[in-house]
Amino acid sequence: MNVLKTALNEPVKLQLFFDMSSRRNLKKNINKTIGILFADCLIYKLYVVDADQQAADTVIDKLLEVQSEFTKRVSINEGKEVKGRVSQYYKKLKSDFAQKINEIGQEIASL
Repeated sequence: MNVLKTALNEPVKLQLFFDMSSRRNLKKNINKTIGILFADCLIYKLYVVDADQQAADTVIDKLLEVQSEFTKRVSINEGKEVKGRVSQYYKKLKSDFAQKINEIGQEIASL
């Protein structure tokens, strides 16, 4: 389980893809995670007195790109014929998503 700190410095526990039962749930988890970080950026932009608007806009753009990229990657399936290839694909997807989210979380924390 990953823990992020929000703009209000409250920890948020994110369950990243522990339910591999359907693509629908994977997409919901992606959207939920991106939504939390997006709300964090908006809170920063609206309520911090000397907020760096350009940096926050850049982070928001990155969030939207990551959401689009990973939603598309969930929809694509590789190698149904070869046993184990699909699970490897989704494991890589999970690790890539966790890495991107951690990078963006650190960028938000440094704003």
